Amino acid sequence: MLVIISLDNIITYSMDIKDIYQQFRNNWLVSNLDQETTTLCRRNNIEIHKPDILLPNTPWGDWHWHLANRLTNKNLDIFLAIFLDYKNKENELKKYLEDYDLSILPINLLQPNGVNKFLPRLNLKQVSDPYGVQQEQSVITKIENGRKYYLTTHKKNYATFLPILGSGAGRVYCPMGCAGCYRGEQTRFGKPLSLIRIDSTKEQIWLPDPVTQTKWLVEEWNEHYPAVYDILFSGGEPLMLDNKIWLGILQELKNSKYIKSFRICTGALFLGLPFRFDNEFIQMLKDFRMETGIQIKISAHVSHPEHITPEAIMFARKLLDAGIEILPQCPLEPGINFWQDDLEKNVEILSRLDNLLATTIGIRTYKWLLDMQGRISLLSAIEVWRQVHDRHQGNSDICRPTSFAIFLPQSEGNLNLSYHSLWAIQMQVDRENKIVKYKIPHPARVWVEYVEPLVEGVNDDLGILERLKI
Repeated sequence: MLVIISLDNIITYSMDIKDIYQQFRNNWLVSNLDQETTTLCRRNNIEIHKPDILLPNTPWGDWHWHLANRLTNKNLDIFLAIFLDYKNKENELKKYLEDYDLSILPINLLQPNGVNKFLPRLNLKQVSDPYGVQQEQSVITKIENGRKYYLTTHKKNYATFLPILGSGAGRVYCPMGCAGCYRGEQTRFGKPLSLIRIDSTKEQIWLPDPVTQTKWLVEEWNEHYPAVYDILFSGGEPLMLDNKIWLGILQELKNSKYIKSFRICTGALFLGLPFRFDNEFIQMLKDFRMETGIQIKISAHVSHPEHITPEAIMFARKLLDAGIEILPQCPLEPGINFWQDDLEKNVEILSRLDNLLATTIGIRTYKWLLDMQGRISLLSAIEVWRQVHDRHQGNSDICRPTSFAIFLPQSEGNLNLSYHSLWAIQMQVDRENKIVKYKIPHPARVWVEYVEPLVEGVNDDLGILERLKI
C-alpha cells in the first residue's frame, strides 16, 4: 500500500524528497501517458524515465496533491538543503519570506534549470503595476452598498476586457510561484488590489466573488461596450477556482450580447499543474463553445524548455482535441531564459523553447514579452529576436512567435517590436539617474516612453544602438 508523503510530516534530506517525487512521477507516466505523447517526447528528446520501484498507485495526477506538497515558507529547512546558494543568505532569506509567498510545485522542483523561475529574487524591487491594469482611467468599477468593486481592466479602444479574478476571498492568489510575476505585489507579497488614481495616490477597491463579478461585468458590457467582443480572465491564477465556480462564470457569460471570444490566462498548463485541466473542466469548456459558438483560448505562460513536460504535452493535446486553442506567451526573464552577457545562450534556450512548442504540441508562441520588471535591456532583447526569428534562418516559420511585445502602463497598451524598430527608437542615456529612456512611435500616432536601468556595456552608449543596426 502506498503511503502518501507530505512535506509537513517528512523528516528527510532534500534528495530523498526529490527521489520520492521522481518515483511518483515515473510510475504515473508509465501508467497514464498515451502512446502518441510518448512518441512525441521520444522524437524531441524529452526524457521519460522508467520507475525504479513499481507503485500500485501514485498521487502524481492529482493537482490537489501538488498544491499540498509544494515547497512553501513552512519548509525553509528543506528549501535550504536543496538550494545551497541560499545557505549564506539564510538570514536575508528569512527576512524576505516574512512578506513573500514562496511556492515551488513538485514538477518544477525536479527541473534542473526551469526551477529558477520560482526561486526568490532577494534583490528584486517590484515594479508596481507595470501594465497599468490598476490605473483609474483603465478600470471599470461598480458601487454596491457603499463599496467600490473592481469589475475589469479595459484600455481605451481595446476590443478586450481584462478582468482580474480573485480567489473568492477577495485576494489575488497564485500558487505557481513565479518570482518575477508582474502582479507580484498581489500574488507574491499578498497586497490587496488597489485603484491607482491619475495623481498616483491609491484607493481601496474590492473584488467581488468571481461569479458576481462576471454577472456585473456582463450587465455593464451589454449597456455600454458594444465594441468589445473578447474577454481575457487573469489573476492570480484563475484555474484555482473550482469547476463549480467556472460553471457559474460560463453561465453568466452566456448573457453577454457581444462576446465572441473567451480566454483564460494561466500558468497551470506549463508551470506545474497541467492536471488541473481535468476531463470535467475540458468538457465544460467544450460544451460552452458548442452551445454558444464562442471561441475559447488558453493563454498559457511558459518560460523554459524544461516547462514542456510530458504531462503538459498530453494535457495540451487534450485541449486541442476539444477545439480549444492554446496561445503560449513567453516572458523574457533574467537568469531563466535571458542573460545580458551571454546572447548565444539566450538564442539557444529560446530557440529550443519555440521549437518544442511547434514540434511536440503543434502550436507556436503567441508572444515574447519583455520583462515587465525592467531587468532586461530593450536593445539586447531586440538583438536576440533578430537572431532567433527576424533573419528567417536556422528556424522554421512554424516556430516563429506571432509577436514580440512590450507592455506599457499607458492607455495605448502593447507595442510590438522587431529588428526594424531600431531605426525608429530615440534613445537617451541619463547617467545621473542611472536610467535609459527610449521614445518609440506607437501605431496610435503617439510617442510612448520606455525606461530601463542603465547597464554598463549594454545600453550606456548611443553608439550601441547604431551598431545593432548593422
